Amino acid sequence: MIQLTQVTKTYYNGDCPTEALKGIDLTIETGEYIAITGTSGSGKSTLLHIIGGMDSLTDGEYRYNDIAVHELKGNRLHLFRKNNVSFVFQQFALMNDYTVQENVELPLIAKGFSKKERKRIALEKLELLGIADLAKKRPSHISGGQQQRCAIARALASDNDLILADEPTGSLDKKTGLEIMEILETIHQQGKTLLVITHDPQVAAMANREIRIEDGLIVE
Repeated sequence: MIQLTQVTKTYYNGDCPTEALKGIDLTIETGEYIAITGTSGSGKSTLLHIIGGMDSLTDGEYRYNDIAVHELKGNRLHLFRKNNVSFVFQQFALMNDYTVQENVELPLIAKGFSKKERKRIALEKLELLGIADLAKKRPSHISGGQQQRCAIARALASDNDLILADEPTGSLDKKTGLEIMEILETIHQQGKTLLVITHDPQVAAMANREIRIEDGLIVE
């Protein structure tokens, strides 16, 4: 379970503060599928980054199951991300110097899997996403939809329980975007907790619950 209590986030440009989050109270149960919506600059990406341990909160508390994430720093925060969270980004965040298979293997290297196990898991996830035939290609040589499938395969390789997707269909055409969302829905049905930032009402409608953020506050 995710529990946020009066979470605030303030950024500073010199002496000028910007309040990105203004006291967020939010509970997300294990296994929920949540769509996070709001206008640009509303604070939704900041919220996602705090939940994923990619950014620190300014004040308040964040608990993930029995972990007080707001108290973690340095290596302990890195371990929290590695062991609990997987990310899917709008721009895919793939390494172009590596093959599709090698990109999927990257989180498994961090977890200490053997070369044989990394290959087995990577090919298994690529097969699940329907792109096993692209394993030896580089990301720059495949389509945007195929790159996003690779990014999802990489997220699944770690077998973490929390998957965070920031505009996963934003760089794709509508047909491919819906295919990607159907894949994420299948993943959610396997018991994963899924949080998706989106501007697309059709994508948001696929979630079990929508959380709308405006001006750093949850409005619905």
